[in-house]
Amino acid sequence: MKTLNKIFITLASIFALISCEKDGDKIYLQSLGSGELIATTDNVVLTSEMSQKIVLSFAWKGQDVQISDTTVGTAAKAKNYMEISLSEDFSGQVYKNETTSNSIAYNGGELNSIVNELGAKVGEANNVFFRLGSTTGENIPYAYSNVVRVAITPYVIDMNTGIVVESNNDNANLGETGVILYSPEANGIYSGFMFTPYGWYHYFLKEGNGLMWGTAGDEGAFHITSDAGNNRQNMWFPGSTGCYYVNVNTKEATWDALYISSLAISGLGENPINLTLDKENNLWIASFTATEAGEKTITISGNGDQWNVETGTNDGAGIPVNVAFANENNNLVLADNAGNISVTIPEAGECTIKLDLINPNDRKVYVEAGGTDIPSSYSQTLDVVHYNDDGSEVALTTLNLVNKDKGIYTGTYSGDKLDFQIIDRTNSVWYGCAPNDNTKLSSSEDKWDMWFNGGNTVNVTITVNLSEGTWSYTDNQEDFPEEITMYKYDKTNSTITEKIITLSKESVGVYKGIFNGLYNFDFIFVDESTYSLYGSTWSESNPNGQELSIGAGALWIYGYDWNVTLNISITVDLNTMTWSYKEITE
Repeated sequence: MKTLNKIFITLASIFALISCEKDGDKIYLQSLGSGELIATTDNVVLTSEMSQKIVLSFAWKGQDVQISDTTVGTAAKAKNYMEISLSEDFSGQVYKNETTSNSIAYNGGELNSIVNELGAKVGEANNVFFRLGSTTGENIPYAYSNVVRVAITPYVIDMNTGIVVESNNDNANLGETGVILYSPEANGIYSGFMFTPYGWYHYFLKEGNGLMWGTAGDEGAFHITSDAGNNRQNMWFPGSTGCYYVNVNTKEATWDALYISSLAISGLGENPINLTLDKENNLWIASFTATEAGEKTITISGNGDQWNVETGTNDGAGIPVNVAFANENNNLVLADNAGNISVTIPEAGECTIKLDLINPNDRKVYVEAGGTDIPSSYSQTLDVVHYNDDGSEVALTTLNLVNKDKGIYTGTYSGDKLDFQIIDRTNSVWYGCAPNDNTKLSSSEDKWDMWFNGGNTVNVTITVNLSEGTWSYTDNQEDFPEEITMYKYDKTNSTITEKIITLSKESVGVYKGIFNGLYNFDFIFVDESTYSLYGSTWSESNPNGQELSIGAGALWIYGYDWNVTLNISITVDLNTMTWSYKEITE
């Protein structure tokens, strides 16, 4: 169609000239003159970070097609072409693109692709020549501008490698992580293993051409875009921390992640050996006892959850799947069924087997002589925290790890009945409960704060099981008396003598009372319902005698000599087995 149009335009011009010539008037289509081409710079050093930025622009004065008789019109239009070559006389390979305006601009990625295609040397400054060609038709010679020389240093475009860039809740670029995903065909489809240091880990993926891929914010999780103007946000993983197999498909603008929750190796003994994820070194490891040195055939399999555009990232939405590995060209790959894999046992006795998945082109499993300390996949403590309306934290208690294999934690809390969250600060995971189920842990955005049932105060033992994703509590209130009594204490005869004050219950296990009088005695606290005596024993870690224990020695008011008059508020906390005082200044 375009060719026909050009023919019609040319014929129309010829007919117009012939018609005029018959009338005795000759009208001529004037040739275009050469215009001046101006560049914004004469030196450009390209990097992938500049791929979306304008790095080089040209401008020139526009030209209109002129005709000898100004009263006669013409359909002919001037066409401008930017020509680029490594030859100053443009005798070699020439890149040419048409432009309809009086200027043209190149971003870093586009310019890098052009000069690489022309054969420029990567990492070196190449003399690249630009000129503008203008014409009014296919068969009309070009009118060329001046030639502009620009020194351009291109970079290698590695479209096999996608670079993982860490981000955060603010969509900030926190820098490259050193982790890569790989595209064997350099076709925009990248895959590989990633080890997330905490739940809801955020990242971008940067291609070799400089494009940065993140979540298409208007479409939601696992939909991606490289267009920063398309409400681009970072990509984020589900709440589970650990090992994921990731696929990023820039062609379909989606990504997905397979969370691997467990792996086991068969073939090293009578029973399968469970692997533990060593988060610090990004390895799956296990210790075992080898009966002999030599070659062994093993299989590796496990369980996981698939996450994608269909599931989103809410807790529990992942699709349970089986996981298996096979050997393909001396590189471990995921497979539908576990394949035979050969390992070398260096010696009989304690050995350690390691599964290394981080390098997409060198995934391997190997055995080292000697055992190793198997790290716990769980942090040592969890914090129980209440959040005020202004977002500030109120620490309630700390839970300690009591079962490192199953991630079971326990701890006690006594005080006001407050809603709360449980925080794994090591892995940056904030747990609440699943909506409408206060026993199920959840770290998703729609989680609820957890709560205790009962009155205004509680005294409970809290248990958290991370392997099962549950929590519970038991009531300890019957363990504490309604009041505590302060008695003078005769250290010589180890007997209580005169009653001083009664401390009333403030909350479960916490008692307060006021002493106003002459201080000239040793003392002890007594639970008169069970006749339990709470005293203390001096030590370097307990220099003021504030730590209480049943049946221990006399207490003293630290910081004061005898025979002074005091007005103080005394607090006894049987939850923490401590006591303290505060001066009353009113």
